[in-house]
Amino acid sequence: MIVAVLGAGQRGRDIAQRCARAGHEVRLRGTDATAVMDRIDEIERTLGTADGLDRVDGTTGLESAVNGAEVVVDAADRDTDGHRELVAEAETMVAEDTLLAVCEPTVSVTAVATGLRAPDRAVGLHLVDPPDGTVVEVVIAEQTTGRTRDRATAFVESLDATPVVVRDTPGFAAMRLELAAIAEAIRMVEEGVASVRDVDRAFERESAAERGAAGRLRGPLARADRLGLETVLSGLTDLSERLDARFEPPELLRRKVEAGQLGASTGEGFYVWEDGEPTTGADPDPEVPTRDDGPGVR
Repeated sequence: MIVAVLGAGQRGRDIAQRCARAGHEVRLRGTDATAVMDRIDEIERTLGTADGLDRVDGTTGLESAVNGAEVVVDAADRDTDGHRELVAEAETMVAEDTLLAVCEPTVSVTAVATGLRAPDRAVGLHLVDPPDGTVVEVVIAEQTTGRTRDRATAFVESLDATPVVVRDTPGFAAMRLELAAIAEAIRMVEEGVASVRDVDRAFERESAAERGAAGRLRGPLARADRLGLETVLSGLTDLSERLDARFEPPELLRRKVEAGQLGASTGEGFYVWEDGEPTTGADPDPEVPTRDDGPGVR
């Protein structure tokens, strides 16, 4: 199967890598040739030629990317209007049965589909825990038909992933759950309920019990650092505006982003990061006082 991935950012790289590993022929398209080659180099370092790197081609041309593709995935970094224009332009260059997918959790797939001549073939795809997560959300727009849904779920299964069908609502399902857990964890640190590491340990204990030690998950604060605190702030802001105050970003999160403490990428967020791993909790990291201790911050 030929899969065209539009967008040479991290999201595009993750999708291209997943498709190549599954044996699909991938065309990665970006507007900057250097960025495209950088993403292909990253895929090579991860997969190696033995796992099908020769199936990934890079291009800056839209038509050369989508020509003959059975699936087109829009993973570009754009707003709703930008996605609508890109997908509509791609539609004029593909066959009538080509699946058109939008991979942007902050954009309404329904709104993007309004720009298509055949909006019934539009669907959303959202990789949960990319690039190696085993769950992909299949987002059903108001225009999506049952045939499109079935083709999209079959495509996800071809990636050796589990499709989870969700309605086109702000944040879909996985992101809403993720950001809600992160926001509450940050508030617990902000209110001095527990330290950064202990908040995460409480979450990890539950996950280990449910999934076994081999399936142990990182806690919400470590995951926030890996996502990038600026990304978390942007996601919470978007959901608070489109849903309600449940997703209002905590003030502690705003302060860390303003201070440039963005997580793993900068070496400090809620943790201090060394060699790609979280070590100690970064300041402020509250210590729960005993009777003979005064309230304080470590």
